[in-house]
Amino acid sequence: MDAIVANFQSSPSLFHAAVAVGALDASKKTLSPAGERRSATVAALSSYKTSLVAFQEEIQHRDIKKHDAALWTTLFLGLFELMYDVSGNGWVKHILYGTSRMLQLRGPEAHLTGSGRSFFLTVRIFEISRSLALSEPTFLNEKPWVELMDEMWLEDASDWHPKEKMYDLMLETQALGEKVWDVVKEDTNMPSHMIDEALMDLATKGLLMRQSINNWYTSFLHSSFALEDDQWSLLAIIYYHAISIYLTGLFDYRPQFDAIPYPSLSTSTIQAHVCSIISQTKLALSTTNLAGALFVFSLRIAGARAVTEEQRTEILLMLTEISTRSFVVAEAFKLDLETLWWTERRERGDNRRAWD
Repeated sequence: MDAIVANFQSSPSLFHAAVAVGALDASKKTLSPAGERRSATVAALSSYKTSLVAFQEEIQHRDIKKHDAALWTTLFLGLFELMYDVSGNGWVKHILYGTSRMLQLRGPEAHLTGSGRSFFLTVRIFEISRSLALSEPTFLNEKPWVELMDEMWLEDASDWHPKEKMYDLMLETQALGEKVWDVVKEDTNMPSHMIDEALMDLATKGLLMRQSINNWYTSFLHSSFALEDDQWSLLAIIYYHAISIYLTGLFDYRPQFDAIPYPSLSTSTIQAHVCSIISQTKLALSTTNLAGALFVFSLRIAGARAVTEEQRTEILLMLTEISTRSFVVAEAFKLDLETLWWTERRERGDNRRAWD
């Protein structure tokens, strides 16, 4: 935080972006009078627009590759969009074309130590969550950035936490998902005579990924990090349950893998993961100060596998809480899940009628 405040004077865009986020957060405090909330919203939008104008000027007159303030500005603008834009399009715009682009312009070496390292470790999980939640590729899976993480912890492992390895596994699983899609999509560029072998190879990689995820969990259980004392451990465990389901979904939704051994999970195991995501996310929302946006991916995964009305209601309530607190983008995921569940109910009704 000190590093951010130190840049306020030299970067008007960062100052106003931070003010915009703070004012918008204040506008969502339900205990405040309605008039104060409206005034805070107006102030937030005004600061946001001022930040955008100032940022354009700074880009034109500065070498942004040498200024950390530009990175923080795009992150705050992205957070503002998460809090204000129901569609989530602003989040994609600022992270995908703003923050990520500048990170790449600066190169991995600029984020190995110092303030660049601090920023990268802060923003990494937001980019991973965005990539998984929206099924979008991420630059973090490119070789130089994967190597950065290895070099970073060799350079200084004093602040290493098991969550970092979980983040790596999430990225690896996302990359595997892209490879699966490249093979199974209708307009695949892969020659037909190579598809069967490619499917076998992907399923094998999936089984190895399952082993890596399970090994992480076993190692975590024997570590000194405790869920009740450490919010990052709680988040990492939530992600463990989510990515375990996500990995299975790369295969069990695709008929191409029906006759191939892949990292499947039993129905009871999937439901155990769903229940854990629900209970542990409820705990995190009530006991930590972690950004609600960090839980959207996991709740979306749990929602896709939720089978009872109680589970679905709890997931919707948590997404509503995240939206009400700050991140209105959660509304888009509520709509997505409600549409999915409506479709499932309709299909079950059609199947019953077919047997009548």
